[in-house]
Amino acid sequence: MAFPLPSLLASIEDLLVEVAWLDGMILVTESQEATFLPVAQVNPVLARLRSKPRGAEVADKLSLSLLKSQGQRASKPVLVVQGDGRFWLGIISPSKSRSRSRHQRVVDHLDRCFAKG
Repeated sequence: MAFPLPSLLASIEDLLVEVAWLDGMILVTESQEATFLPVAQVNPVLARLRSKPRGAEVADKLSLSLLKSQGQRASKPVLVVQGDGRFWLGIISPSKSRSRSRHQRVVDHLDRCFAKG
């Protein structure tokens, strides 16, 4: 199944670049905003999922995705919860061009810091 909100892909990729070194997931709710959740905050989401029809299956798949993505840094599980009760779960990685542009911004920032010193 294709990603249900293609208009959010760019903002999700930007968020993935920002939190690349953290373990966790990206959650998109009915508000259609992407939010990063660290692993320590995932249990309430899993509990809410399990209370929904077919939610237990999604919660189990999300738990497995979190385990598989630990330590991979850039790739994160993304859960989209839609208003009609449907879910979309997948693993998304930032595109190479976004990673390179972030890397370049970091290098530029460090160059400026060292130039002042």
